Amino acid sequence: MTANVTKLEENKVRLDVEVPPDAVRKGVEAKIRELGRQVRVPGFRPGKAPRRVIENRLGRDYIMMEALQEALPTWYSEAVVETDLRPIDRPDINFDDPLSEESGFKFSATVEVRPQAKLGEYKGVEVPRREIEVSDEEVDAQLEEMRGQFATLAAVEDRPAAEGDFAIIDFAGENMTTGQPLEGGQAEDYMLEIGRGELLEDFENNVVGMKPDERKRFGVTFPADYAEASLQGQSVLFNVHLKEIKERDLPELDDEFVKEASEFETLDELRAAVREQLEGAAEQRVSGEYRARVLEVVAGNAEVEVPDVMAHEKAHEMVESFERSIRAQGMDPQQYYQLAGSNHHDFEERVRPDAEDTVKKELVLDAVALAENITADDEAVMHEIGHLAEESDRAPEEIAETMRANGTYALLQEEISRQKALDFLAENATPVEMPEEEAEEASGDEEPSIEAGEETPGAEEEPGGGEAVVEAAVEAGAAGTQNDEREEKE
Repeated sequence: MTANVTKLEENKVRLDVEVPPDAVRKGVEAKIRELGRQVRVPGFRPGKAPRRVIENRLGRDYIMMEALQEALPTWYSEAVVETDLRPIDRPDINFDDPLSEESGFKFSATVEVRPQAKLGEYKGVEVPRREIEVSDEEVDAQLEEMRGQFATLAAVEDRPAAEGDFAIIDFAGENMTTGQPLEGGQAEDYMLEIGRGELLEDFENNVVGMKPDERKRFGVTFPADYAEASLQGQSVLFNVHLKEIKERDLPELDDEFVKEASEFETLDELRAAVREQLEGAAEQRVSGEYRARVLEVVAGNAEVEVPDVMAHEKAHEMVESFERSIRAQGMDPQQYYQLAGSNHHDFEERVRPDAEDTVKKELVLDAVALAENITADDEAVMHEIGHLAEESDRAPEEIAETMRANGTYALLQEEISRQKALDFLAENATPVEMPEEEAEEASGDEEPSIEAGEETPGAEEEPGGGEAVVEAAVEAGAAGTQNDEREEKE
C-alpha cells in the first residue's frame, strides 16, 4: 500500500491511497469465505461451496461491493497510521474505479486533522508562585481536629440545648394545611448535632433552648429551592421530644494523649509532624497552581484555532465524566438535571468555553512535546497501567492488550507525553514573587488539611486524564471478556 498526503485549506488534508492487487485479492477472498458460511447452497455444506458457485449465486458485483465495505475502513486506518495523520473527524472518501483484483484499488480521503499549535515564548516564562506558609493556627486546627476524633459524649442535665450539642430527639412532621403526616418526616432517637446544618436551620434553632425531656411544637417552612421538589415552599408542623442532651468531652492535649492517639511520644513531636505534613500538602497545592499558571501563560503566547469538532467532543467528554461521578454518588444524572432545571445538551453548552480552553492547552502541550522531542515509551505506559492493575483482578499485560485493541493505549501515551511536556514547562519557567493581594486571594478559600495532600488542587486545570483513559479501557476490556465467555458458552 502506498499513501500520500496533500495539505488543503485550514487543517484539512487529502490522503491518496493505492491498494495493490494482492491486498485486494485477500480482501475479496476473505469476504467470499464469510459469505460462503452464511449462504445456503444446495449440495454443499456451509462454507464448502467453491468460489465460482458463490459468485454465480450472489453475483460478482454484490460480492465486490461487500468486500469493499469490509476492507475500506481497514485500508483507511492503515494509511492513517502509515502517514502519521491524526484525524479528528470522519473522512470523506471518494474513488473513481471499482475494486479490481487485477489492477488494485485507488481511493482518496479528505479529512480534518488535529491542528498544530504555533508556539510563542515557552521556555523561561516568568510566572508568579506563592510562598509556602503554614501558620501556628493551622497546626492548632489540625490538633483540635485530632482531639475531636477522640472525644467522648457526656450527658448534660443542668442546662438547655445549645449550638454544638448533640440532641437525642423524636420528631414527627405534618402538613400544616392538610394535617397529613409528612412522608419521611418522622424519626426516633435521632442524634442531631446542633449547628452542623443536618436539618433545616429553623428546625435546629427551635431545638436550641429546649431542656431534657421537654416537648415542643413549632412550624417550619421549607425553602423554595429545597432539593426535594415536593417540599419546596411547604409549611410543616413538627412535634419534637428532646430526650437527652450530650456534649463533647475533649481529651487534654498533652503528652499522654499524644502517646495514646499517635505514634509519637510528645506533643512537640506531634506538632512538628503535623506541620511537616501540612507543608507537604501546601507544596502540592502551590505546585499544582504554579503548573496551571505556567501552562496558561504558554498557551496565551501560542497561536492555534480550536476546531469545532474537537471542542464539541471535549465538552461531551467532560459532561460524561461529570455524569459518571453523579452515578458513583448514587444519583441519576437526569434527576440532577431536573433539580438544576437543565439537561445534558444545555450542560454541554455551558462547559463549551472550558472545553475549548482545555483543547487549546492540549494542542500547545503536543507542540511542546514535538519541539522538545518528549515522548512516552512503553515502560512509562506500563507503569501507569500497573497502578490500576493493582486495584483490579487483571494482569497489566492483559490490560495493555485490551488498550491496544480498542485504541486507548495510544491515547494514554499521548496523555503521559503531555504531562511530561508540562513538567518540562514548569521546570524551565522562572518563578517570581506573587503580589500579596493575589496570594491572599489564591489561599483565601483553602482549608488546610493533612488529607489535602492526596489530591493536587489545580490538577483539574491541567489537560490530562491518563487514569480515566486506563479505567475506560479496563471497563471496556472487562465487558469484552464477559462477552467472549458468553459466546464460548453458547
